[in-house]
Amino acid sequence: MRRPDPPAGRALGRVAAPLALLAGPAWLLLALGSGGIAVPELCSSALLWSVPSVEGLRYALTFVPPQVLAMGWGLMVAAMMLPTLAGTLGYVRARSLGRFRGRLVALVICGYLAVWLAAGPVMLGLALALHLAAPGGGQVFIAALAVAVLWQVSPWKQAALNRCHRRPAIAAFAPEAHGDALRLGLGAGLWCLQSCWALMLASLLVPGWHFAAMAVVALFIWAERLEPPRPPAWRLRAPLRAWRLASFRLASVGR
Repeated sequence: MRRPDPPAGRALGRVAAPLALLAGPAWLLLALGSGGIAVPELCSSALLWSVPSVEGLRYALTFVPPQVLAMGWGLMVAAMMLPTLAGTLGYVRARSLGRFRGRLVALVICGYLAVWLAAGPVMLGLALALHLAAPGGGQVFIAALAVAVLWQVSPWKQAALNRCHRRPAIAAFAPEAHGDALRLGLGAGLWCLQSCWALMLASLLVPGWHFAAMAVVALFIWAERLEPPRPPAWRLRAPLRAWRLASFRLASVGR
């Protein structure tokens, strides 16, 4: 396993804590759910599987305004997807001048989140449409899970994962550096969305234990991002590098 060069490694360490500080409160708010914080129940599987008709959907949307729904999707994205940006932001920090560094990091995050937030209405709308097509059962979730498994072993999934590892050059000075950082964030978001859309959709359609499903999917997405690029092909993929790292940490603690 190739180790990152010292500047990149130090930069990665500096972005890991801020990303955790952003994702941690998002997980907390999602865990609280309706307990004091108005996280929209509409994006949880509990409501997805309880909406009996279009009339029921209209009734639910009366009590869950679009801005609250958008906030819930934003929390899901921040909690589940922001940690995957650690490598990209470490790269930006390692290759940018100090006086531009903060702005470049912020632009990458903004571009990345913009893609996922724009995908929110499509993802939630698709989840609701799939439920309305077959209400009252788990057939839709089983079908979504099958699609996710098929996507996970496909060469297109591997191609998207490979693109997530791309690190295009960033100009040294503004305004070119600002444009490069924004394009880097947008590109990272687009390829991440292509890589993870099936898993995210399946997590929206879980009939129960939605929070636990989000946590498992987020952990898997983070773990598979640690794997190196490989030639696109049909194959089973397991996050073996994450498993080895976890085993090494546990062994170190036990000594």
